[in-house]
Amino acid sequence: MTSLSAFAADIDLFFKGGVSISKFNVDESENRMGVAAGFGGKFHVSNSRFFIMPELMYAQKGQNNEVVFPNGNAVTPVMFHMIELPVLFGGQFELPVKDMHFNIGAGPYIAYDFRFNEYTENMKYVRTPTRMKGLSHGDLGVAFAFEFHYKRLFVFYDYDLGLRDLTQDSSVLGQTLSHRSMRIGAGYSFPTMTIGKQRKKPQM
Repeated sequence: MTSLSAFAADIDLFFKGGVSISKFNVDESENRMGVAAGFGGKFHVSNSRFFIMPELMYAQKGQNNEVVFPNGNAVTPVMFHMIELPVLFGGQFELPVKDMHFNIGAGPYIAYDFRFNEYTENMKYVRTPTRMKGLSHGDLGVAFAFEFHYKRLFVFYDYDLGLRDLTQDSSVLGQTLSHRSMRIGAGYSFPTMTIGKQRKKPQM
């Protein structure tokens, strides 16, 4: 008799939300406040402390001031409304206090901004950028995450390191332009579910 075991894993579904603080990779760029919210699932690998955690997030990114480059081009106060998909790989570490643990993870993300706002001189939003044209709508990079859990509640700190040049041509500004962003907030995890189960192959 041969026994086969189907893939089985625990999954924690969760939602979370908080504030975002973002800028560009330019020394003169000033932080911009925004919001972020989303949900995801934490797949524990073979009942171990390791997990894979995909998320689907709405996040606001941009900068809060105008930056003028030596070649005369400028990036004005701007906000990207982005849908982001990070996939993190990490581990869970138990604390000596009951029902407390923390998670650390890192992995790639891809994102797309479905709306782009830029301030004009009279501080009103416009849908089409007037000073910096040709910005890319897509982004990709590396995401880092830290979570502190107590029972089903948790607080989190996320950091996004954008790797894609948003101008698609560094000669436009004389350097690359990419996102730098962090998110701070809280979330809730639903009761753990188990997917997959033991199966036995019939006697041959």
